[in-house]
Amino acid sequence: MPKYQSIADKLIDQLDHGRFSPGERFYSEQEISHNFNVSSTTAVKVLNTLQELNRVTRIQGKGTFVAKEAHHRIVLLTDMNMAGEKSENVKVLSAKIDNQADILKMMRLPSNNHYLEVIRLRYIGDVVSQYSISYLNSQYINSDDISDLSKFSSIYQRIRDDSNIDPYKLPFHQKNIAKSIDNQKILDNFQSVGQQQMFICQYRKTFLPTQTDTLLEYAISYKLPQFWGFSADATSVYPNM
Repeated sequence: MPKYQSIADKLIDQLDHGRFSPGERFYSEQEISHNFNVSSTTAVKVLNTLQELNRVTRIQGKGTFVAKEAHHRIVLLTDMNMAGEKSENVKVLSAKIDNQADILKMMRLPSNNHYLEVIRLRYIGDVVSQYSISYLNSQYINSDDISDLSKFSSIYQRIRDDSNIDPYKLPFHQKNIAKSIDNQKILDNFQSVGQQQMFICQYRKTFLPTQTDTLLEYAISYKLPQFWGFSADATSVYPNM
């Protein structure tokens, strides 16, 4: 492991264990050089690494500060239903067995294995609100009747029925990014949007209960921002706040 990465890991550990508070002044380049007996070049690499990870913010002429965003804090996250009184529906566009090497690698599956790909649209009223691609571990979902697309409108219910596993209770990692996309095939499913349209892009990995390095599902969703929201609450986790 490079020296700068080793130092960055030690500093991240300090940040995770409350050595610094959000917004507090962080170690300078000179302090890192002195504390860890390394060159200024290595110290700069350390700070650059921490900044890339959004753990610190460097302000020209003022110094380096701990990022104000919360990291490793226990909160309760709740998806907000933005449909209001409108009905919600799902349309399955396709379901197929595939074995692309990059997806198999992402799901930690053997190179000679395969997975099930399901593409769906979610409607709120008559408006398409979301385009989703789900890559599913084929060992946990019956794909014998893959031509009947209606059987894949609720993937998690299908997995529960086929494997007696509740995906909602499994560990997962999800990342949300707001950005525009240039995939015209995806854009064509939305009404009156162009390449300047911003989407909430969600990348979600759901892990198996007994094999933490193997995925049950890898899903990518593109949501119109007006139909997306979540709330964060730490008051019940930290009742004395």
